[in-house]
Amino acid sequence: MANYRVGYLVGSLSSTSINRQLARALVQLAPPELELTEIAIRDLPLYSQDYDANYPPVAQSRPSGATGRDGRRPCAGTGAAAVALCS
Repeated sequence: MANYRVGYLVGSLSSTSINRQLARALVQLAPPELELTEIAIRDLPLYSQDYDANYPPVAQSRPSGATGRDGRRPCAGTGAAAVALCS
């Protein structure tokens, strides 16, 4: 069976948030072929249309391993904590 690397986002900075606790539980329950890694949001700036023309460097960089074998990159999906791969 193929192995998959999956990045996930937790929408809270608190180390004790219920969302972080649920994410940790899902990591423990995931099948062995899934490698789950949190994509930290701590250093990302809040969205502002003022950044549209010149994104801060931290928002332009990707976490290590953020592209798949086929070069697709992660992007925001719809729904709670959804992340999809964009072409």
